[in-house]
Amino acid sequence: MAALWSVLGERDLRPRARLPWVALAALLVPVYVNHARRLDLGDSIHYYTYLRSLLFDHDLDLANDYTLLGWYPQTNVLPIGAPLLWSPLVVLVHVGREAARLFGLGPPTGTEPIYQAAVCQATLLYGTAGLFLLMHTLRRWVGPAGAFWATVLAWVGSPVRFYLSVLPGLAHGVEFFAAVLVLRAYLSLRERPDLGRVLRAGAACGLVFLTRSQDGLLLGLPGIELAWRWLNGPDRRRNALLSVALVAAFVVVALPQLAVWQAMFGTPLLVPHERLHGADFLRLDQPQLLGTLISPRGGLFTSHPVMLLAVAGLLVLAFRDPRYVLACLPVLLAGWYVNAIVFDWYQVRRFTGVVPLLAPGLAAALAPLMRAGVVVCALLAFLVLRYDLAVDSLRATPGDPAPVRAVISQTADRLAAGAYGLVSRASPRAASRLLGAYTGQALLEGDVTTVDLAADAPLLRLPEPARHLSAPAVEDGVASRWVNDREARLFLSLSWEGALIVTLRARALETEEPQVMEVSWNDAPVGRFPMRPEWADYRFHVPASAVAPGTNVLVMRFARGPIYHRVRGEGPREVRPAALSTLTLHREY
Repeated sequence: MAALWSVLGERDLRPRARLPWVALAALLVPVYVNHARRLDLGDSIHYYTYLRSLLFDHDLDLANDYTLLGWYPQTNVLPIGAPLLWSPLVVLVHVGREAARLFGLGPPTGTEPIYQAAVCQATLLYGTAGLFLLMHTLRRWVGPAGAFWATVLAWVGSPVRFYLSVLPGLAHGVEFFAAVLVLRAYLSLRERPDLGRVLRAGAACGLVFLTRSQDGLLLGLPGIELAWRWLNGPDRRRNALLSVALVAAFVVVALPQLAVWQAMFGTPLLVPHERLHGADFLRLDQPQLLGTLISPRGGLFTSHPVMLLAVAGLLVLAFRDPRYVLACLPVLLAGWYVNAIVFDWYQVRRFTGVVPLLAPGLAAALAPLMRAGVVVCALLAFLVLRYDLAVDSLRATPGDPAPVRAVISQTADRLAAGAYGLVSRASPRAASRLLGAYTGQALLEGDVTTVDLAADAPLLRLPEPARHLSAPAVEDGVASRWVNDREARLFLSLSWEGALIVTLRARALETEEPQVMEVSWNDAPVGRFPMRPEWADYRFHVPASAVAPGTNVLVMRFARGPIYHRVRGEGPREVRPAALSTLTLHREY
């Protein structure tokens, strides 16, 4: 950041003009510090096998690469662009690792953590470059402040954030960078359509095709510009030749992908996932057009509402720059349709390549907000980020539902938990009372509090989520939740500091040897109970010395961890030592 400030100063930029650049760099610091550095067992491995095989084996036989990376050999249809773009940093690491053999290290295999970290770091570098280039590009339509905030929201309010920090081993961060290059090349071409700019536009489109083959649709952006000039300009022959040059540059840059498909599948053109899933992969007659946008299972607008604001902003931008909107609209519609005809619910991932095209609309929509000042813009960006994180927490795997109401509720809970944490440092009692006011279920405001653990009790979410409790179930006619590990934890926020009587209504799963439950309160042992496979109340006393204002931790540990399915011959194959129905807290005077 210091170097960036200095370089901008050498370009005679005043401190005020440098602020957006340095501020964006500052916001990226947490991502550099805390991004994932290992490849997940999924598409990340698919992508990296290309690079590992070319670097170590000098071939495209990937079977041994999958084995070394801890997966079974399989067909790889993913694009090769991301591995090629990762290669400069990975090769640099490889050279250093080979040099380390002079000091006694053994030969590398390409699976070491440093190689995986280099892949993730490369994605982050490309994503960072894409964000800075996008901010510079947006200044064409709005001022520096508007370009900065539009860039921040396009980052944290789209799939880009997730694929730079959580799964940087995938191609989407590189895809975003390449799509920004397409946008910039198109705008440059629009200003002066000479041969050099046409070739750069075609090359940028070829690069984004290499990273995600369906993003070859972005070739339509400069293609529409040249078609418009051909229709309206007097020099049709020149524009026709420029169109040929555009396509030629695209094909030349796309050649590595065509060569890989030819070598691996015997054809230069491939619909990648059709090779894996058959013709049913594309449902041309049943496109999920609305679901792609608004389904809780992966709709773009329900997962990232800022993108809806960006689309609305394109309507505003149409009055100022209709030429841009008319050029990108067919590309956006084509991308929408392509995403709608696939068989799964990864649509949000597939929209990463059009985020830069939507960003100018987002900048136009945010322009009036700039008058409200930095605080309002920062608050909006913070809320957008919290919404995006809430979607992640609700959607553990693609296709998991994340309804808007649930996401908003999760966002509010996480904000409440953060505020509770800040207040509790100064006044734990005040924090507990505020949390009780938020949840509507203050603990021990009176002499007795009974909590139905089978219901959506606030204490299961706040001040921290309860650990190792199942979804609500019914056992012997009683609504309850199963403990699905050898221990469970509840986090209880209290303003009371005296002694307690705690009663747990619980039932053990049937086991050959008796089950035993040990209970501790803030790490102080408070009871050890033999359990029966029937509903019973287990009561224990917590001394005043163990009770603290603020967050208290109730831990239940079980001597045995029976597998539910083994015991009953049905149901989940997970540890379930006991079921819990209610928790009762009673002040002891």
